[in-house]
Amino acid sequence: MNKEILKLENINLSYDNWKTYVLKNISFSVFSWEVLSIIWLNWSWKSSLLKIISGIKKFDSGIVKKSYNNLSYVPQKINLNNSFPVLVYEFIQIYNESSTIKEIEVLLWKFNSKELINKRVDKLSWWELQKVLIISALLSEPDLILLDEPTAWIDMVWEEIFYEIIKEVKEIFPKISIILVSHNLNLVYKNSDKVICLHENNFCCHWTPAQIGANPTIKNIFSKYTTPYNHNPHSHKEHNSCDC
Repeated sequence: MNKEILKLENINLSYDNWKTYVLKNISFSVFSWEVLSIIWLNWSWKSSLLKIISGIKKFDSGIVKKSYNNLSYVPQKINLNNSFPVLVYEFIQIYNESSTIKEIEVLLWKFNSKELINKRVDKLSWWELQKVLIISALLSEPDLILLDEPTAWIDMVWEEIFYEIIKEVKEIFPKISIILVSHNLNLVYKNSDKVICLHENNFCCHWTPAQIGANPTIKNIFSKYTTPYNHNPHSHKEHNSCDC
């Protein structure tokens, strides 16, 4: 049975001593097994929301209830120094000091990427680097993984490849919950169990992709990108959601 592992209640965040809220009354839940996507337009402070969830950023008011043991966070950007030739297993061990080469090799093998272990990180393709970052985050066996806009600056073909990686994650770690940020709404609808819409400082909805696609308010905000796909590859029970 799916259980609630994370709940946010009326989260508020401002950067000018409570005069202007960039996040206001944010409330939603995340359940085990779920893929929850955050879609956004304009300055919706989506990265700040992920940092609040991860505990990196403080917020003004509200409650965050956590019912999981372990969380991993993959930021939007990782700056790599190409002059320093780090191998993949060395790079992973930087973030997982207690992990052995054998453990890294086994997980790479599960993702059909064993050949990457001795490859230089600066020589990886985009999708190879994404896979390495996610594998590194999975080594600690998290209950929840946060992915901050991993498909930024790439085209549709690479985005499709990224979601194939997400499918692999769900096959290998079926009970894991995933929160990811994306600007490609069509792919979000196709590959998510729940969707959160953010637009500037207004929290819009926390619904299923089909409900989001049929909602007139969201249609008005996100225009043509609200056409729902046949999505939701996970066969588990629906949960309650909040209204717009």
